[in-house]
Amino acid sequence: MKKLLGIVVLSLLLSENAYAKEILFSNNNVVVIKDRFFTYANDKIAKNYCNSRNKYFLRLSMNGLVSNKPADYVRYYCVDSREDFISKIETITDNFPSRYFNKSTTRSLKKEFINGSNVPGIVASGNTWIYNFPEFAVKKKVVEKPKKQEPKVEKPKSSPDDNKIVPAGSGSGFFVLKDGTVITNYHVIEGCELNKVSYKGSQSEAKVLSIDKVNDIAILKTNIKPLTAFAVSNEDVSLLEDVIVAGYPLGKQISSAIKTHKGVVTALAGAGDNYSYFQTDAAINQGNSGGPIINQKGNVVGIAVQTWVEEGVQGVHFGIKSSTLKTFANSNGLKFLTPNNRDLSNKELGNLITESTVYVECHMTIAQIKKMIAQSENKKALYDKYR
Repeated sequence: MKKLLGIVVLSLLLSENAYAKEILFSNNNVVVIKDRFFTYANDKIAKNYCNSRNKYFLRLSMNGLVSNKPADYVRYYCVDSREDFISKIETITDNFPSRYFNKSTTRSLKKEFINGSNVPGIVASGNTWIYNFPEFAVKKKVVEKPKKQEPKVEKPKSSPDDNKIVPAGSGSGFFVLKDGTVITNYHVIEGCELNKVSYKGSQSEAKVLSIDKVNDIAILKTNIKPLTAFAVSNEDVSLLEDVIVAGYPLGKQISSAIKTHKGVVTALAGAGDNYSYFQTDAAINQGNSGGPIINQKGNVVGIAVQTWVEEGVQGVHFGIKSSTLKTFANSNGLKFLTPNNRDLSNKELGNLITESTVYVECHMTIAQIKKMIAQSENKKALYDKYR
C-alpha cells in the first residue's frame, strides 16, 4: 500500500510538467522535487528539510473543501529570502492550475507581502485557500559582532598624599524637615569619606541615612536646625508647568550665593522613557545636582539630577519626580511637611529658597579622587584642580 501511495504521489507530481524536476528525496510522507515539496501528511519533515539547508519555510495550502485529502493540495517551498518568496508567488500565479488558485487574490497577497501589511495565516477572500507565508523561525547563521573594546584605563600614579582626605567636589541639597534632614542626589555623596553641609556660613558634617542608587536619591541628617524647610508636592509636574531650579551650579567658583533658574516642564519622562524623571528647560549645571526644583507654591516637585551634554543640544535637563522621592521617603519612615496650597510671591519664594537650600561638599582621599577621574561615567562635580 505504501509503495502504491508513493507511485501515485510521484505520478501526480510528474503530471505537472512545469514542476517536474529532479527528485532529491522521497519517502512515504514527502516527495521533494528540487525546492518544492508535495506531501500527504507530514509538515514537519518538509520544514526540517528547509531548516537543515538554512532556508525559510513557505507553506501554501487549501482548506480541503474540494478533496477528502486536503494534503493533496499542499505545496511547500524552501526560499532564500523575501525576494525569493515574491518570485515564487509570481511563478505560482502565472503557472499553477487556476482551479487551485485565485490568481487575482494571489497577486493581491503578493502586493501585501511586499509592502509588509500582511501577517502569517491570511485567509484569502473569495475562495477557500489559506496562504501561510514564510515562517522566519529558521535558525540563521549568527555572525558575532566584534566585542567592543573597552578603553584602557591607566592606573593612577601613587603619591605620598594619596591617603589625605580633601574637599573633592560639590552638589546641592535641601531641607525637608526642621530637624536638619536633607535630600540630595546619591551621586553627590557617592564614594565620599565624609560629607559636609554648608548653611549660613558654617559647615556641619552630614550622616548618610539612606540611599537609592537606581533613582539617584540620598537622605542625609545634620545637626542644623533651619527656620524653614521645603514641603514636597503630592502631585507630579504637568507639561508646561512653571518650575524653578535652585542650588549651587559650578560650586562656589562663581560665587557662594545661591542661584536660581526658571523654566517650564518640557516632557513628562526622562532619557530612555524613564518616567521616574521629567525634562525641563530650566538650566541644571554641574553643582546643581541634588538641589530642589519647586513650583510657584514653593513645593518641591523634583530634584535636579542631570543635563544632556551633546554638541548642538541645549536646554535638555532632567529632574526626579516628587512621587519617586515620596516613595523612597515612605519606605524609610520619612514624613514630609504638608504642601502649600497658595502661590507665593517671588520675594517669599526667594526667602524660602535661601533658608532651605544647602551646599553639599564631598570629602575624599586623593587616591579615591584619582580613581573616580579614571571612570568615564563619573557624574560627580569634582573641583577643577582635580579634573
